[in-house]
Amino acid sequence: MRVLVSGAFHPSFEALPEYLVSALGRLGHEVFLFDHRRRSVPGRLRRMIRGLERVDRSLKNALFLRSVRRLRPSLVLINQGMILDPHAIARARDLGARCVNWFSDYPAEFEAGLAAAPTYDAFYVASSYAVGRHLAVGHRNTAWLPFACDPTMHFPPREEPGHAKAARGERVVFVGSWYPERQILLRFLRGLPVAVWGPGWERAFSDPHLAPMIHGTSPLRPARWRELYASADVVLNMHYGAFGPQVVSGDLANTRVFEILGCGAYQLVDRQKDVLRLFREGLHLDAFSGGDELRARVETALRDDGHRQQVARRGREAVLAAHTYEHRARLLLEPEARGIPVEDDQPDRPPLRAGNAPGHRLPVAGGAR
Repeated sequence: MRVLVSGAFHPSFEALPEYLVSALGRLGHEVFLFDHRRRSVPGRLRRMIRGLERVDRSLKNALFLRSVRRLRPSLVLINQGMILDPHAIARARDLGARCVNWFSDYPAEFEAGLAAAPTYDAFYVASSYAVGRHLAVGHRNTAWLPFACDPTMHFPPREEPGHAKAARGERVVFVGSWYPERQILLRFLRGLPVAVWGPGWERAFSDPHLAPMIHGTSPLRPARWRELYASADVVLNMHYGAFGPQVVSGDLANTRVFEILGCGAYQLVDRQKDVLRLFREGLHLDAFSGGDELRARVETALRDDGHRQQVARRGREAVLAAHTYEHRARLLLEPEARGIPVEDDQPDRPPLRAGNAPGHRLPVAGGAR
């Protein structure tokens, strides 16, 4: 199939658009790219001169339609892309393309996506809460499609087991941007061997509890955080808006949920409903609901090598079985696919512990093989 993928492609930051294009190629499809991130008019000028934003949007939409006319794709896959106006999507459909949006970044541009959704043949969102908002206003073409991992990028170390710890002896690792709630949670780990990397953490240099943990303040590419995960006993994951109002977090399972599991690392994550709908606590990962529990679970995990290794192994098996970008690509290609069902009873299940976990069937995206 000929597929046009429109995304915010970034040469130094691999993310969902790159992973999706790679998966489509491995599945044998002819893939073309349209970069809706690149603008014709620099942002500084758009802010300074009234009317330039409208002109620039018009140019981008014209370029998009020119690509559709020239390539004649059977399918147009758009990742977010709210710069592409509904009239351009409608015109692309008139030209014979099935148009699908994977609106993955919650809560960014949520209201714009809510308005644009009816224009598409299918509109997938990465948050089950967002699905509920769409269904409440009658968008029957909307369904839940979480993030995934790319096994060609997110994998355990190639070496034999027993690889050395990181040079500075970090046993607990967090990789992610600074947010206030993350700083507050990490304070509970003061005195433990924690290492933090990610943009924005210079804001915490003055925090005496956090400063010793901060090892880098720049974005890291996958090859680097794979190394960090491989050298850690515990990999932390804290969602944007953790423990705040549902409208802020959207119950979202973020990209790191899947990537950490793909790397074969032991994951300790804040309890988000979507995480516990897809994976089983105590079987595939462990979870916490506050700072005191976070510290207790880190301390317990550091003492129990066997539990960490078993959970990490089962977590990787689970993510590879149903949650890779090839699974997601197959679903996006299927006109009749309806996404992953939202099972509301799953978040209330008691956590499992190693040794007493029954078999668990993960929900598999429609069209997955």
